[in-house]
This record gives sequence, C-alpha cells and structure tokens, in this order.
Amino acid sequence: MSASPLLAGRSLCAGYGDFQALFSIDFEIQTGEVVALIGANGAGKSTLLKTFVGLVPIRDGSMTFCGTNVSKTPAHALVSRGLAMVPEGRRLFRGMSVEDNLKVAADHAGDPAAGSSPWTLERLYDLFPILAERRAQPVENLSGGQQQMVAIGRALMTQPKLLLCDEISLGLAPKVIAEIYEMLPVIRRSGTAILLVEQDVALASRSSDRVYCMLEGRITLTGKSSEVTREEITQAYFGVKHEVG
Repeated sequence: MSASPLLAGRSLCAGYGDFQALFSIDFEIQTGEVVALIGANGAGKSTLLKTFVGLVPIRDGSMTFCGTNVSKTPAHALVSRGLAMVPEGRRLFRGMSVEDNLKVAADHAGDPAAGSSPWTLERLYDLFPILAERRAQPVENLSGGQQQMVAIGRALMTQPKLLLCDEISLGLAPKVIAEIYEMLPVIRRSGTAILLVEQDVALASRSSDRVYCMLEGRITLTGKSSEVTREEITQAYFGVKHEVG
C-alpha cells in the first residue's frame, strides 16, 4: 500500500512459553481503515491481537506503530501511544458502575488521533444512549449487549488511534449485533482505525475495507473485502480447495 501504515507487523512470530502460535505474519492497517481478521477457532486471531497490544511477546520479526518500532514496548505504554483493545468476553470491572468503568480508562489515555476530538463521557453517551440511562448501575446488571457497549466505550476513553475488537458479536442477538456494528462507522469517522476479529465472515466483509484470513498461525489470504471471492475465503479458511459443482 502506498501510505505509511498506522500499524505493521513484518515476519512476526510469537507464542506462549514453548508453543509458537504465529508464524511470519505480515500485516498492516492504515490510518482510518477498517480491517477484518477472520479464521476458524484456534487459527491465531486473538493471539495476533494480543501480540499487537503487547500481551504476547514478539519472538522474531518486528512491529511498528505510527512509524516507530514498538516490538519490545510494554502493554501499558502501547495504550498511551494509541492502541486499545476490546477483549473477547468484555472483561469489565464487576462491582463498579457503568460510569466508573468508563472513567477508569481515562487515566491511561493518550493523545487523540490527529484532527479528531477527544472521546468524553458525553460523546460516549451520545454514541450509546442506553449507557447514559444506566450510568449508575453496576455493569453486571446490564444485558450482554449493553456490557459490550461499555467495553467499547472504555477502550475509546483511552483515545485510541487504532481500536482492536476481539469477537464483539459473540453471544449477542442479531438485533444487538446490528446496533453495535452501526456504531463502527461513527467511530471510524472520528479518526480511529478499527481491526475486527469476527467469526461471521459475511458480517466481517460487509463491515471492512480489507480482510485477512488466518489458518494455523499463518496469514492465508488478504485482499479488499469487496473483491475476495467466497471460494478464495473458503480455501483460505479451511486450507482446502472449494469444488464448485
């Protein structure tokens, strides 16, 4: 791609203990872009996101963010640089209110993306009005969809240049998924790039500019979401050729 990427991984290898989970990953995302990362369970998608945010150490290769090599940068420093993740399972602070869950993230905020306004409680409540109504309630009293909104809002309060979303549709009703995904273009227009890990391939393709597919810790396909074919995705997803009858 012509422009210097916001985030790039080059020949990235990573893993847990003696187990290598990622093999020579080449990946990039541009400022303001929405990229989807698809693949079967165990393909390495969540591990790649955790590597990007400093939770899994890089063994080989390199990672740059905003033009700076951050391969050895700890997780808390990456947050302040503008990398934030909405983790699978949400991982909210139980026993704390909606508003306190949002406020705690502001303590670790970096500078907003260039040309964008900072995320505030008021902006988040405009984005997710139900959270304004429930602001004083403990997060464990919310529905799954409302909890997911809090998790997204908490990440936005760190003023990310790149928001990494790990399975934000998991376990939610279709109507709720649609409501949450309708907010992604609003977040993008604020100047924040988005990387989506998503099991629903059709939803991932509709919601993104480009798509990467992973299989067994490797990238098996990349291309524009509007151009990759169903057959190409099937082959990359499962590692077998799709026979057209």
